[in-house]
Amino acid sequence: MAADNPRIPLINLNATGGNLKYTELRHQSPSVAKTDAHKPSATPPATTINIPTKIIVHNEKVISTPSTSVNDYDLRRLPTQQRRFVKKAMMANVGYRLAKRKDLHIKRRLICDIMCAIGLLGIFLMIIESELTFNRLDHKDTTVSLLIKATITFTSIILFGLVFYYHRLDVNLYCVDNSIDDWRIALTRSRLLLIILEALVCAIHPIPGHFLVEWSSQYVRGYTNPNLNPYQSSLLSPIVSNFSLTTIVNENSNNDNSATSSVSYVPIDVMLSLPMFLRLYLLCRLIMLRSHLVRDASSQSLGYLNRVSFNFRFVIKAYITKSPAFSLMSFCITSFFIASWSLRACDYNIKTGHMRMLDAMWLFIVSFATIGYGDIVPSTYCGRGIAAISGLIGVFSTALLVAVISQKLELTRSEKYVHNFVTDIDLAKRHRHEAANVVKYGWKVWFLKRKGKHMFIDYIKAQRKLLTSIHRIRKIKHEQRKLGDNCITLLEVYNSQKLSNVTTDDVSQKVISMERKVDRIEDKLITMNINLQSMQDTMNIIIDKLN
Repeated sequence: MAADNPRIPLINLNATGGNLKYTELRHQSPSVAKTDAHKPSATPPATTINIPTKIIVHNEKVISTPSTSVNDYDLRRLPTQQRRFVKKAMMANVGYRLAKRKDLHIKRRLICDIMCAIGLLGIFLMIIESELTFNRLDHKDTTVSLLIKATITFTSIILFGLVFYYHRLDVNLYCVDNSIDDWRIALTRSRLLLIILEALVCAIHPIPGHFLVEWSSQYVRGYTNPNLNPYQSSLLSPIVSNFSLTTIVNENSNNDNSATSSVSYVPIDVMLSLPMFLRLYLLCRLIMLRSHLVRDASSQSLGYLNRVSFNFRFVIKAYITKSPAFSLMSFCITSFFIASWSLRACDYNIKTGHMRMLDAMWLFIVSFATIGYGDIVPSTYCGRGIAAISGLIGVFSTALLVAVISQKLELTRSEKYVHNFVTDIDLAKRHRHEAANVVKYGWKVWFLKRKGKHMFIDYIKAQRKLLTSIHRIRKIKHEQRKLGDNCITLLEVYNSQKLSNVTTDDVSQKVISMERKVDRIEDKLITMNINLQSMQDTMNIIIDKLN
């Protein structure tokens, strides 16, 4: 009857002992009907799905045999309510969740690898196309330039689509970890904003064509010289008058006799190319997903037990702690090349073209080190902004460098023990020496005072040396106490606590063993008392018979 009604679909679940048919109405709770496996039926075959779970329906526990996989195509063929019911049943099985979680981790790692490769390829092609233009070897309208830009656009489109696919896998993984059957619960507002921002970052790329935008910040007032470097500070130009030459901010100068106008532009391609370096976040994500801390199941279990999330912040902290010098050097070198090329791309002058790479490197170094010689200055606001960012990165890197050097200069535990032991021996020797001086000069002061020479210079010298020795002894004792306090760290406290726990456990075991022995002695004493009582009764009986 149910098979004839199209509004009551059937789900046949294969079990060990037979077939379980779950009938679910559209507007009612699911019901369970058990049928005999060997009973013939004239109804058409129902949809068969293997559900690896334990299903509880109306307080009746029905156990099915766990299967290795579930056909997603069969799930999609079911109505919405039945699909939710089946997903809830599958999510209740830990084995299914672990297998699904492992599969999602592998897919997410593979998609991240592809995204990182495509992102780095787009950055590499962008640099090649820009350098061809900077060096006057190619032009924006040529076939090679259009081909390279078309390739960049194609890779950006692929990357744009992979962003959404990656976050779909991430949402599915979150649902599996938290036993959520509806993916819309995991799609929060912050996650949605993050997806939109990431898609926007991956979509920005230079478009085909050649466009320039005037973004000048200054021109240098000086002598007319065709070989004048527009990035060189005006303070270094020749002085022929009593007044120093200065850099004047003026965008509308028409005096061609007294000044040489060097107008700077920023191409639109540069404005669209520089944000492509933000795609390097894909490399950071690749480092996180390829880390042994994230891939190791035992590490993940420990993280879940201790409520530690294995995100990029935790992974980068672990790498910095493990190899701080290599991490800091990699960050500084990457920042050096990216910022130097950005300075070269931003500063564009009509007469001299873009800034040379060596000049851009030198400008980054003086900005990174916060020196600021002023021999080379950026000519656009874009270049000034990058120089300011370079200075901030330099301050941050200097702080990290100080922390790394402090960690490298710190003594190890064994070295600290040896140093403290040698220092303690030296302080003990000095203490004995000063104690002997106190006895010697004290006896000398007493002897001179007894002879009545307390007004002589020898008495005054002896008393001064006595007081000096007493002061040195006090100072040495203070250093010894300070050395003892410095030796006590959290590691020593932990070791002492560990030894105390071991000793306490040994004492507890001995007390327990002693209690057992005392109990056995009490049992033997009770037995002896009983035997003595029986012997006394026997002796009394014998005595009564003899009397």
